[in-house]
Amino acid sequence: MPRLLAGSMLLVALSMAPPAIAQSTSDAAGRVVEVDVPAPALTGNLLGTPSVQGAAIYLPPGYDGEADRRYPAVYLLHGIFDDYGVWLEFFDVPARLDRLIAAGDLPELVLVMPNGGNQYGGGFYRNSPISGRWGDYMADDLVGFVDAEFRTLTGRDSRAVLGHSMGGYGALHLGMTRPEVFSVVWAMSPCCLAAIDDFSFGNDAWARASQVASQEDLENLFANDDFYPVAALGVITAFSSDQGQPTIYGDFPFDIVRGEVVLDDAAYDRYLDALPIRQVREAREALRGLRGLGLGVGLGDQFLHIPVATLAFSQRLGAERVPHLLDVYAGDHRQLVGERLESLILPWIGARLVSQN
Repeated sequence: MPRLLAGSMLLVALSMAPPAIAQSTSDAAGRVVEVDVPAPALTGNLLGTPSVQGAAIYLPPGYDGEADRRYPAVYLLHGIFDDYGVWLEFFDVPARLDRLIAAGDLPELVLVMPNGGNQYGGGFYRNSPISGRWGDYMADDLVGFVDAEFRTLTGRDSRAVLGHSMGGYGALHLGMTRPEVFSVVWAMSPCCLAAIDDFSFGNDAWARASQVASQEDLENLFANDDFYPVAALGVITAFSSDQGQPTIYGDFPFDIVRGEVVLDDAAYDRYLDALPIRQVREAREALRGLRGLGLGVGLGDQFLHIPVATLAFSQRLGAERVPHLLDVYAGDHRQLVGERLESLILPWIGARLVSQN
């Protein structure tokens, strides 16, 4: 692994299991409330995604007993084809928070788990003329709703964003574009940082996606469990700068000629410019101003572009003298997400947030 330039920090954890977490016998537990959030930023999107979105909010054990206390807020973003239920049912995040708080390894905080999905799997937490202004929904509509309805500390120094896969991309994107809202960022196995390996147009799923011309075609992909072309449609509609034509709307930066992908150089360059690895220099002051920036990736990730692009992104951060933490471990795309959250990520984030009124 190339050594990062000065200004970055590297943590390589090549163990199959994370360190044990101290267990508490305390019965104190937080609670989760599910809410509907007005999403005016999504109004008029071309994919028909509702302008009211669901979210789950974890309130810490002391929330109901200390009526004057306010708490830092952490926003946890899910991956493509998931919803906030993955944090509750699969990764057991509330119980992990309870253990960390009881052990004194995490300050009491409010954890916000929003939905970010649409008919193509997700809007990638970025603004799009097709899929809607998901970035504005997260940073403005959702944050404004949470700050108004719950007792959160409203300064950016008390607010963090992290996510997994599509959500990892989203956390980085929001950290780069909305640093006035979020001061601490962590990306777990972030997708879509660079157009390499299975995220490049050499993957024939892109060609299959470009042939979708109707809702019936889309339903056939789902019926055949062929989700990669659907995910490609999600990427194209989220990253396109123009509306394109119905029914798919997204503009692919290539043509299919005799069965082969032929790139449109100008359109392809615009597409590459929208990927984070090309945006580091422009965003370096925003990134340098964060209270904390972390990346994590399992070397056995099934999505081949993710480990390569994450390490390349870390190198680019180092070249721009952006301090960050890189956590590399032996695991796949989902295998150790819950354990990394508990053993490393949440305590690291909590230590960097301002937690006092």
